[in-house]
Amino acid sequence: MRIVFAIILFFVSPVVYAQADSMIVKESVVRLENALIAKHYQDIDALLYNDVNFGHSTGWVQTRQEIMDDCKSGKLAYGKIERNNFYVAGMGKDWATVRYTGIAEGLNAGKEFKITLHVLQLWVKNKHGKWQLAARQATRLPEQPK
Repeated sequence: MRIVFAIILFFVSPVVYAQADSMIVKESVVRLENALIAKHYQDIDALLYNDVNFGHSTGWVQTRQEIMDDCKSGKLAYGKIERNNFYVAGMGKDWATVRYTGIAEGLNAGKEFKITLHVLQLWVKNKHGKWQLAARQATRLPEQPK
């Protein structure tokens, strides 16, 4: 009986850990977006991978330092980020991809924006076991009828 239990545990444990990691990744996405809106620089810093590539729907790509600088200067200020169809699309031991559609609102260089997006993110687990955003790419979607 112990052998059967051990075999079941062997197969179930990775699934349980993957589900837990999936939830942590989803929570990290929300935490990063909330930090960008609220300008919580410590959280932004902790959640961005050192060599992050943060791609916008316009083709603009920011580095980690540019994200921090633009957030602090107000060049890019998020006011609201809404997510729909939010899911972890792929999951490995130390990586995960996230997809969602949503609406982002804020200011870019002093001009208001409201844009409907499809977003793909790559999250990686750093050497300390913490999830960080390594890459993000957004694509503009046509306005949806109300």
